[in-house]
Amino acid sequence: MPDILHELTIEGKPEAVYKAITEQDGLSSWWTVHATAQPKVGAVDEFRFGGGQIVMKMEVSKLEPGKAVQWKALQGAPDWGGTQVTWDLTPIETGTKLLFGHRDYASTEGSFASVSYQWAWFLTSLKSYIETGKGTPNTL
Repeated sequence: MPDILHELTIEGKPEAVYKAITEQDGLSSWWTVHATAQPKVGAVDEFRFGGGQIVMKMEVSKLEPGKAVQWKALQGAPDWGGTQVTWDLTPIETGTKLLFGHRDYASTEGSFASVSYQWAWFLTSLKSYIETGKGTPNTL
């Protein structure tokens, strides 16, 4: 099963990155302003794009404060069924090393390449949000 993997260094503590990827205020500051989320295992977070035309639902399946987050895709873009989104945080001297994964795709056909590009773009937004206080979330 192919995985999308991205690694980046963020000049911010792992706790700040963790909050940005688990709490509604954080997620709406870098991913989409149309986020409904809570940092609770079993919660189903909802993210809307394209004027509400695209609705992504992620079940929070793992939370380790300051260390790791995992979502199970319940609904979303094409080819997301059965995929997992993982966030592994490691403290480093300059902040946090983030290893992001969107795992268990059925193949590299379909939306795989496009989704990889979109995640890279939004991870840059996350980095900016943590480092400057301003991300570039989806507003449509």
